[in-house]
Amino acid sequence: MTPKRVSASQLEVEPPYPPLTLLERVPGPTIGAGSLFQGRYEIVSKLGKGGFGTVYKARQVATSQLVAVKVMHAGMADDHDRRVARFQREIRLCARLHHPNIVRLIDSGRTAKGLLYTVFEFVPGENLADLLAREGPLDPREARHLMLQVLDALSCAHAQGVVHRDIKPANIMVVPTGARRNAMVLDFGIGALVDAMAGPCPSRTATPQEVLCTPEYAAPEQIEATRPTPRSDLYAWGLVFLESLTGKPVITGGSLQEVLFKQMSSTPPPIPRPLWGHPLGELLQQATVKDVRKRNVDAEGLFWKLQACDVHALRRESFLASAAGHAQQPATTLPLRPRSQGHGLALVPSRHSPKAERRQLTALCYGLTALGPGPASIDIEEVEELISREQVRCADLVRHHHGRFAGALGEEVLSYFGCNAGPEEGALAAGRAALELLARVRSQSHRLEAERGIRLEIRIGLHTGLVGNRDMRGPAYALGTTPGIAARLSALAAADTIVLSSTTSRLLEAHFALVRGGALPVEGLDRPVEVFLLRGEQTGC
Repeated sequence: MTPKRVSASQLEVEPPYPPLTLLERVPGPTIGAGSLFQGRYEIVSKLGKGGFGTVYKARQVATSQLVAVKVMHAGMADDHDRRVARFQREIRLCARLHHPNIVRLIDSGRTAKGLLYTVFEFVPGENLADLLAREGPLDPREARHLMLQVLDALSCAHAQGVVHRDIKPANIMVVPTGARRNAMVLDFGIGALVDAMAGPCPSRTATPQEVLCTPEYAAPEQIEATRPTPRSDLYAWGLVFLESLTGKPVITGGSLQEVLFKQMSSTPPPIPRPLWGHPLGELLQQATVKDVRKRNVDAEGLFWKLQACDVHALRRESFLASAAGHAQQPATTLPLRPRSQGHGLALVPSRHSPKAERRQLTALCYGLTALGPGPASIDIEEVEELISREQVRCADLVRHHHGRFAGALGEEVLSYFGCNAGPEEGALAAGRAALELLARVRSQSHRLEAERGIRLEIRIGLHTGLVGNRDMRGPAYALGTTPGIAARLSALAAADTIVLSSTTSRLLEAHFALVRGGALPVEGLDRPVEVFLLRGEQTGC
């Protein structure tokens, strides 16, 4: 039997609404276009179905405005009065959220059969997940614009004591409402609903069947089944921001268990190469710290930091190139000799030098390039002469810090530190030499750019490890993986940055300001190398 449609005028003179039984059971085929939900929402179409419920596009009979009705699955519903009361209390709190970037909550409750539901305003547009799948990475300026709006929405909610619990691209609508697209955050209150039905949080790590969030964006404390906090939302926000820049989810896996393992591991989410040394990269690192106790951020503070963050120099193409570089390792790495058994590499002393010894050295590899306004503006021989002169001055600077020249190929120069000192002294000298190299090249670049429009860039990699060496009285001929890793880090470094391996960072962390940069694949090694950015020497060291 087709349910009777109710007009707005009838509603005004015939309260209360007549009880309907059509939706007082598990949502299914009986819900279709024209049916009424709770006597006041006309179902237009089914929008989708998720793990916790079904979403319908509907029209509010009284106002004719479009709404989204979310009805929880019967299997998830619980008639326990305390849990339902808690859900209704949190939903009332969500109803107080008034923000231009938060989809408005209109109604909520439960049916006679105990099915919990919420009703939100219907927002036309495309969610961020679908947008990224269709367009790929966003321009960094648009990503910043949208993520600022999401942060402002979270700041509003957190100030009211509301935690979203499930920030992800699918819960962010991108709406073409004016001259530019804007973000609208969906589903405030759904997290409260799911949490209320789950009951008290156990004090143990959740099993895959108990994860009441989206694992790819869930903070470790959510997976541990502890109560989510505003910092949990900000962790997810950081992952969504990174995905907006790269077009790919940050945390992925072949199974749910693999995803959970990655989220729970101490390895920080990787920061794309174009953000190394950039204030935006540091901001996203702060937001995605795994340990919630060390994730010392709040939505308002991140908002103002991002507001002050200039991203105009960042290019969408650089993130595409960085992603392609991770998927296909560049073929410009140094050839390294693998050992005959097992994985990774072994030190292979030269057969022609029986007196070769092994010692721990720090390899410093830097690449120096010159960029001009165009091919007609500067002659190629002039560029080569400019680079050659600058390399000579940089070599003098390396010698000043007791570094030993090892060799050069084109724009790449390799030196060793610690030939006549201990490992820590060698690493300290290499770190100081790297900072002076960077400062010198930057100074020269500013002068050349002002005079002739030419910009110099330097990329520096440092790695400490055991090497086999011959005669340290002349050029340092070293064997092993150490020079290859230093060269690889230099090749992967962003312009005007110093990248260290984790072994070098342990020798320098007490003396220099270091920033964690994630893990990078190194050709020939069986595991990624954790890297750090060297930002400066600590005062008083």
